[in-house]
Amino acid sequence: MPEPTGSAPLVTVRGEAQLEGPPDLATLTLTLHASGDSAERTRSQLAEGSTTVSQLLRQFEAAIERSSTSAVHVSPVFNRRTPAKITGYQGTFSTQIVVADLESLSPLVLALTELHNSQIDGPWWSLRPDNPMLREVRLAAIADARRRAEDYAAAFGTTVGDLVEVSDLDGGSAGVREMRGFAMARGADDVAFDFQPALQTVSGGVTVRFCLSPT
Repeated sequence: MPEPTGSAPLVTVRGEAQLEGPPDLATLTLTLHASGDSAERTRSQLAEGSTTVSQLLRQFEAAIERSSTSAVHVSPVFNRRTPAKITGYQGTFSTQIVVADLESLSPLVLALTELHNSQIDGPWWSLRPDNPMLREVRLAAIADARRRAEDYAAAFGTTVGDLVEVSDLDGGSAGVREMRGFAMARGADDVAFDFQPALQTVSGGVTVRFCLSPT
C-alpha cells in the first residue's frame, strides 16, 4: 500500500517466485551391520568392512562429490530373561555418500548392495548452493515486486520512481529431498535401478520499496 513519507509517497510491495528443476546431487547412506560374541570381534568386522567401503568408493571417485563417516555404533546385546547377562555384541558403521554424476548412481548402488551385511538408504535429492535456479528465482521475485508496484502506481495515477529499499525474505531452496520410488530394471545381461530424480523446488521472496512519482 502507498504510504506518505516526507514529500514523496512510497509504495512497499512483496515479490514472490518459484521455480522447479532437476537435482544436482543424490545422497545415500550406507550402513554396515556386524555382530559377534565380543566387542573386539564386532569392532574388527566393522573395521574390515570400512576398509572395503573405502576401496569400493575409490572405484567411483569421479562420480562422487564427497563421502564421510556419519556414525559408528557398538553395543552389547542383553539376555531378555536375564537383563544383566550379555549374550553378544552388535554394531553398525555408517557412511554418507553424495553422488554428483547421477548416471553412475545405479551401478554404485548395485555395488554397495553386494557388500556383506550392507544396508542402503536413499537417495535424497538436492541442489548445489551455486545452482543457477537460486539466482534466477531471486531475479524473478524482484520482477514480480516491480510489477506489483506498477499496478499500485497506476491505480493512484503515479509512476514507479526511485528504489528506496530491498529486503531479501530468504526464500532460498525448498528442495524436495525425500527419496522417490525406484524400480529394478533387468536386461538380458545386466541389472540396473531405474531411479526417478525428484524435481527440486526453489522459492524466492523480496520486500521492495519505491518512491512514487507524479505522471
